[in-house]
Amino acid sequence: MPSELTSKIHEIYYSISGEGISQGIPTVFVRFAGCSLRCGMVAGKKLWCDTPYALSPNAGEDMTTGEVLEKIQSLISGETQVLFTGGEPLEAEKKNFCHQLAGKLFESREKKNFRFARVETNGAELLDGLRYMVFSMDYKLPGSGMEERMKPENFSILKNRNNALDEIKFVVRSRSDFLRALEVIREFELNSNLIFSPVYEDCSLDELSVWLKEANVPGARLSSQMHKLIWGDRRGV
Repeated sequence: MPSELTSKIHEIYYSISGEGISQGIPTVFVRFAGCSLRCGMVAGKKLWCDTPYALSPNAGEDMTTGEVLEKIQSLISGETQVLFTGGEPLEAEKKNFCHQLAGKLFESREKKNFRFARVETNGAELLDGLRYMVFSMDYKLPGSGMEERMKPENFSILKNRNNALDEIKFVVRSRSDFLRALEVIREFELNSNLIFSPVYEDCSLDELSVWLKEANVPGARLSSQMHKLIWGDRRGV
């Protein structure tokens, strides 16, 4: 048996999934510390990260994969989604930690639903070589200032996986961001689980819904942040 890996974990809590195709599902969140991206800080605009308190790689406590699994199991005894988020859960050594943790979760849930962990990832980390997971992958648009950090190879990886639970998320700040998302969709022939979400205070759900109706992109859907509608900016809920 390989030795248990250790990573900085910011928080673990039980709530409701607020975005994407799993929106509304009761979910245990495992939030990792540390992300090297700083989204939104372009043209004098502010950081738009929902969780700036988890950006530092030191913003958490060391936990082993076994300790994290034990905490997950203490929060919910039944079957429910487990979501790895951040920070960025696949950055640097955290990628191996997530792989080990997802494997432990898979083994512990034999003949149950939600055996695969869902991983929210920022698009800057390669998804190759990872098992026991489904992915909610961002593609950062120009308004984020982080598009140059994206790994387009991930589109091929997701296509080859052919997993109906994988999704690609576009966070839209402006009309030009939306048009860029359409270019990416055409270039890489994307057509399944394409999630569009507006940047809070920069783009409204109303205008983004109009653009989506006009474009009528196969596989696209609008996603709000349900957790913000319910709890605002409260943490750990």
